[in-house]
Amino acid sequence: MGVHDLWSILEPVRESVPLYSLSGKTLAVDLSLWVCEAQHVQAMMGRVTKPHLRNLFFRVSSLILMGVKLVFVMEGEAPKLKTETMIQRTANRFGGPKNARFNAILRECAEMLDYLGVPWVVAAGEAEAMCAYLDSHSLVDGCITNDGDVFLYGARTVYRNFNMNSKDPQVDCYKTSRVQTELCLSCENLVGLAILLGCDYIPKVRFMLP
Repeated sequence: MGVHDLWSILEPVRESVPLYSLSGKTLAVDLSLWVCEAQHVQAMMGRVTKPHLRNLFFRVSSLILMGVKLVFVMEGEAPKLKTETMIQRTANRFGGPKNARFNAILRECAEMLDYLGVPWVVAAGEAEAMCAYLDSHSLVDGCITNDGDVFLYGARTVYRNFNMNSKDPQVDCYKTSRVQTELCLSCENLVGLAILLGCDYIPKVRFMLP
């Protein structure tokens, strides 16, 4: 999702940190990420009726026990430029007409979060944009998302690729400060890369050789 090949470009500044280092932090979570990840866990396929709820419950429980505060962000209405992309992506993942099934899954997750006493909000547009807003305005200490667009929206700290099943749980951390100083890529540069490489809004630029 997001800008094509962006995570490969950011690989030099990826830092694997202990999951316990998140203790005491407040993080904004792109809920769609966790929902989509749960659909592809081999151990749960055909064995767990609602993998999104199981995944959500155990991740939230584990992080809360570590002293991490979570604020979940749900997708709002997609921008018109991205509507067709979102419809096609959802149909490929969940089937069914438009976003009907996906929206039903999100409602189930919201109900579970209510029971767990964990706050959640609905974004005005894309969830990663709201996560980035909360982070850039110091309302949270970072974002949990797999969508590289979050950097273009101004996020400062991004976490992805949880490994919660080992004796030494880890998570990948990306800091915008390192992207700027070590890769010399500002937010404006990343927007330019999105135009060149292609993203959810536009295809990549194809150069015509003479």
